[in-house]
Amino acid sequence: MRDLEPPFELHFNEELLRIAEHEIKGKRVFYVNFSSGLKPLVIGVGLNLRDQKFWTSIPEGRQKEAAAIGKLIAVHIRAKTK
Repeated sequence: MRDLEPPFELHFNEELLRIAEHEIKGKRVFYVNFSSGLKPLVIGVGLNLRDQKFWTSIPEGRQKEAAAIGKLIAVHIRAKTK
């Protein structure tokens, strides 16, 4: 398993996101703070019934944001490993 990411920043919809990765009970989650003051978001990777991974908000309810931001996080992490 890879090491936890140090805190980093990404841009999303003209907004600066401050993101920190944490591990809770062996699961990786990302805590997202919005520069606009929007309520913070916690996202993680889940598995659907077909064992396909997807990004989801914790608790559920902000899946669209979680999916979009999760993709940006994945791109950021993959770019660092290349």
